[in-house]
Amino acid sequence: MRRDSTPDRRPPTRSELQRALAVNALTKPVTVGVGAAVAVAAIVLGATWLLVIALVAYAALAALTFFDEKEAEAVGDRAYARGHGGTTRAGLDPAKLAPEIRAQLDAARAEQSGIVRTITESDLSFADVREEVAQLVAALEGAAGRSQRLYGYLVTQDRRALRDRIEQLARIGDEATVAALRAQDAELGRLDAMLRGAYGEMEQVNASLRTVHARLVGLAVSSQASGEAELVGDVRELRERVDVLTEDLPSP
Repeated sequence: MRRDSTPDRRPPTRSELQRALAVNALTKPVTVGVGAAVAVAAIVLGATWLLVIALVAYAALAALTFFDEKEAEAVGDRAYARGHGGTTRAGLDPAKLAPEIRAQLDAARAEQSGIVRTITESDLSFADVREEVAQLVAALEGAAGRSQRLYGYLVTQDRRALRDRIEQLARIGDEATVAALRAQDAELGRLDAMLRGAYGEMEQVNASLRTVHARLVGLAVSSQASGEAELVGDVRELRERVDVLTEDLPSP
């Protein structure tokens, strides 16, 4: 079974995430820029009362940034990446994937974002859950990449034309060529079944991941850390399923 070769580093704690959010809010270019602009105006005009306005504007923009959900998610992702030495996988471009594959990968990424948001807003860190979910999505990216290669090959094959040719040759009694073409058709059928099986497996994994998220929400709302180990185990099992799926798909 494949295992990540990246160094095992501690995921960020909740207090570390909060500090990162604070630093991000206080150093955001628009926050600093507006405050600085008003302060400069106060100095140029000799209106010291504008310095109070500058301070109020700076504090207000910093607060808006601190409590913005999208900012919190982005900061959390960066902090988590640093916790792993910045070695997270670049990922695939969904626009280049077949619709069936893209739908499953998009669903996994969306669920991961929701889980990160739930964890960020929780009173508990759930660091292990977050780490396992990140590894699961990375594994799904690998499965999606191999599925796409399989799809890319199959769309170039015209099985209807192949079967028409088999019928033509069968009528004239060219049994040797018919046998060869039937073997080709059978192999294409096997690859097609493999691809459809991959679609189904990824959809099942996503359904299970949504269930994990729902359970995580329940734990977060009630501030119960006792169920985290079970969630981690469930996500790890999902990743192992995806690992098996990837290994069964044709390699590059």
